[in-house]
Amino acid sequence: MSSGPLYKVLYVLVHSIFTVYEWITDALERIGSVFVDFCHGFFNIQRRNYLKNEIAKKNKIPKHLTVLLGREEPSFQDLANIVLWCLASRIVFLSFYDHRGILKKHQDKLEKEISKKLQHNDHVIWHNIPGSTYKNGFVGRKIHIKLLSQDNGKTSIANLAQRLSKSESEISDISIPFVDHALQKDFEFPDPEMGISCGKYLSFINYPPWQIRVTEFLSIKSHYRFRYRTFLELLYVYGRCEQRLGK
Repeated sequence: MSSGPLYKVLYVLVHSIFTVYEWITDALERIGSVFVDFCHGFFNIQRRNYLKNEIAKKNKIPKHLTVLLGREEPSFQDLANIVLWCLASRIVFLSFYDHRGILKKHQDKLEKEISKKLQHNDHVIWHNIPGSTYKNGFVGRKIHIKLLSQDNGKTSIANLAQRLSKSESEISDISIPFVDHALQKDFEFPDPEMGISCGKYLSFINYPPWQIRVTEFLSIKSHYRFRYRTFLELLYVYGRCEQRLGK
């Protein structure tokens, strides 16, 4: 009797058990987080105040924060919260990377959620539309937002290579600073100093590679029900990091 069918049955059984185990573990973690939030509300307030003071002492806030959604479907309400927290923390540039492009297709939903939370003098400047412009001189808080997808990743380098091949530039004129300047011009934003990766594993999924040479990436399991305290914890950790280009 061939052992092939037996191995297949064992494989399916082990895979099913592991899948159920992962589902139960995730469910228990979510239930546990809800319970902890409910029971420790007072201590969370104390912790938030402590973190705010420590972050202010360090005085190290990223100019550009990028958020990688990983393989999660975007939660527009939770992403809108991140926008508001960045405004409050004086983070000027914020980008969201969704490799499938769902955010780009449904920007209106994100705008709607953000508008519900903005204060009177808050301004959001969108940069994901090619050729879009904005005016200076806003009074109040402002933040620049860019929605990224796979098209902004390795494709941008490929497009630049094609443009260079068709240009009249000499090979000797093409240097690292030259390429860096060209990619920066396409990207518009400064390189992100801090990144938040959502998911169990850190996966860039074709994120623009040229822009993350000095980015300090911190991970969270999910952006669903992402809490302000957790956001402050990440800023606190970032403030203690030493970043060096190429090291």
